[in-house]
Amino acid sequence: MATAKNHNDEPNENEGDSGSNNNVPILALMGRFFPFDPENGIPFATSTLVIKESQNRNHAVDDGDGGTGLNVWDGALLLARYLEKKSQIVEGKRILELGGGCGLVGIAAAILGAKHVIITDLSYALPLMKENVLRNESAFRKGNDEKGALVECIECDWFHPPLIRELFTHETASLNGNEHEESFPDIILVADCVWLSHLIYPLLKTLKLYARHPSTKVIITYQQRGKDAHEEFLSGMHVLFKNVVDVDTKESVGLVKPDVFHVFECCGVKHEAETHDDSVTKAKISPF
Repeated sequence: MATAKNHNDEPNENEGDSGSNNNVPILALMGRFFPFDPENGIPFATSTLVIKESQNRNHAVDDGDGGTGLNVWDGALLLARYLEKKSQIVEGKRILELGGGCGLVGIAAAILGAKHVIITDLSYALPLMKENVLRNESAFRKGNDEKGALVECIECDWFHPPLIRELFTHETASLNGNEHEESFPDIILVADCVWLSHLIYPLLKTLKLYARHPSTKVIITYQQRGKDAHEEFLSGMHVLFKNVVDVDTKESVGLVKPDVFHVFECCGVKHEAETHDDSVTKAKISPF
């Protein structure tokens, strides 16, 4: 759930007047809805998924997100369980996860048969993420081809996102040096990264950069923690994408969740003219 460093020098309306480490709003949390055991792991598909957490260093991390990438959140568990029910979404696919935190969702995608998984987050989250990838390597090697899924952990700051070819370096190198070709993700996953208003626009801009291929699908889960951020993000998604579906997980896959949790499937990034024609002012963000 780690997100991005705020490089904007302008004050944020959601921030308080105290020191910088106290500017991160306190998360409005429910009790954990989806079972999770960081010590013994959780049954997942035909394996056991073991994801370790670390202490939330809200007082020590100056990355604008309070160190949230060191914990597993319900939105990540929801997305993993949703993919478990619809494994065909990720089987044999190139997967990019934004704000991957501890790595649970990306690792789950690898276990379900993804071909190539790139899990991204801020630099402070990468050591724990890499540990969790190694911890579950036997699970995502099992049942795949001889080598199994390729899983990489790469830094990605939404305020300064790397180019897509810098993320998919292995596949870009296989394109025989053709500068006019580049790899792209089949699926982009985002789990519970929408809780600070000032990070919504950078996230949407990053999604536009990475989801511009017509066949790329974006799946987003999150817990609604405030009306304003929810409406801003929902408006922004409709500005950016041609198709946005709020999935009824109980109806579609038999997965029960509280009403404050959402699963969105998005596709078809709009062209520049389309985004300018939309009601951008309602989205509270600049045109894409």
